[in-house]
Amino acid sequence: MKYHVTLSGMGCAHCISRVSNAMNTIGADVISIELNSLVIDFGEDTSPVREAIEELGFEVKSIEAE
Repeated sequence: MKYHVTLSGMGCAHCISRVSNAMNTIGADVISIELNSLVIDFGEDTSPVREAIEELGFEVKSIEAE
């Protein structure tokens, strides 16, 4: 499923890289990513997505199916 993830706290290209790497680690396919927003393809349970992002110190505002 495709999801649009909105988060806060990302401020630079390094942040984007860290989030992208975290998504790859949990098996999420990153479709697009920019500051405080990404679109991924992932399974139905999005809790690993939220956990991976929050472990990096960013706040997940929403995860919405597209």
